[in-house]
Amino acid sequence: MPAISHIKDVIIAGGGVMGMSTAYNLTKYIDPSRICILEPDPTYVRSASALSWASIRQQFSLLENIRLSQSSVQFIKDIDKHLGIAEEDPVDINFKEGCYLFLAGAKTAHLLEENITVQKAAGVNVKRYTQEELKAKYPYINCEDISLAADCAEDEGWFDPWLLLSAYKNKIKDMGVEVRKASLKAFSPGNAVEVVEGDKSHTLHYSKFVNATGIHAQHTNALLNKILPADNRFCLPVTPLLRQTYNIACKEAPNNVPLTCCPLKTTIRSEGPNYIVLGPHFSYDLVENSQELTDFGHVDDERFVDEIWENLAYRYPVFEATKILGGWVGYYEYNTLDQNALIGKHPLIDDHFNINGFSGHGIQQSPAAGRCLAEMICEVEPHIDIANLGLQRVLDNKPYTERNII
Repeated sequence: MPAISHIKDVIIAGGGVMGMSTAYNLTKYIDPSRICILEPDPTYVRSASALSWASIRQQFSLLENIRLSQSSVQFIKDIDKHLGIAEEDPVDINFKEGCYLFLAGAKTAHLLEENITVQKAAGVNVKRYTQEELKAKYPYINCEDISLAADCAEDEGWFDPWLLLSAYKNKIKDMGVEVRKASLKAFSPGNAVEVVEGDKSHTLHYSKFVNATGIHAQHTNALLNKILPADNRFCLPVTPLLRQTYNIACKEAPNNVPLTCCPLKTTIRSEGPNYIVLGPHFSYDLVENSQELTDFGHVDDERFVDEIWENLAYRYPVFEATKILGGWVGYYEYNTLDQNALIGKHPLIDDHFNINGFSGHGIQQSPAAGRCLAEMICEVEPHIDIANLGLQRVLDNKPYTERNII
């Protein structure tokens, strides 16, 4: 039997960057001591946030995603103003402004053109390139099958994900938010959860509950479904998607290679003196049960040879002579409906909220996404209209698809 009972205004399951951002923004409206985060792995060894590329861009196809990133990059640029703690060293997450470069062939050039139009209307300083203009700016890229390109060297770049997580965690703990090393075990009717801490079990009561469990969001949702009638359960379309990052060296390659996304589904950018590269993903990379994940850290060199190397060398001929230095395995919290964020009220149960399914662009949008959800929870006028990212579209089976997923 559970040994202790506690009451909180808001319980957030998941202490990754989405849970931390939501908690931080809730403190503007709620006594921090009434907010509790449940996180089973405070080391973040298997956190999707800590294992991400931590890149941020404005080049999306949907206005909501552009606005989320615009808001988030301003937060990142002023990070110490938001997450700094008095009498401690200034917060620095090593944000480096860099460039995203999107390439399109003849079949997809019209889609990139549409994206550019949306981005420019939203105030993004995106630049359009014909094939000849692309050759002039990026002479080391093979452009023969490229019809159109776009880049943006303002308010885009990358940062250290671990430093962002640490800054959030230090700040909210300093403010008085309770962060527990605990696992969610079960829901009970009447806004209660049973959690496990070490060898002890506790019952926690709440007014509001947030599912911010990232790649485990579907598992958390399944626990909630157990207290619903069998004919009225909600299927959350979020599952882990394996992504393998390779750290490579190439003596002949140029410095400051932009984060390049091309029709061959091979993505690369500079990382210090070397480069990191990501290949395509396939249906077999989807993981059915997040509770069975075991492969964190090992990269498959054969996949680099079979799926990446030839395409990389085609697009960047200098990378034909490449050495694999290592790499790491991470996972997207992949929304199989439309590869887009799910932010808002649970469609079937009052007082329950979700912030899931970002499909690879979560950490970059976390400052604004957490703020939006906190505003919803506290019924405050939202600073960004993200109504289209709500969960009702799952029940209605109406995808709201983000085309620019890497």
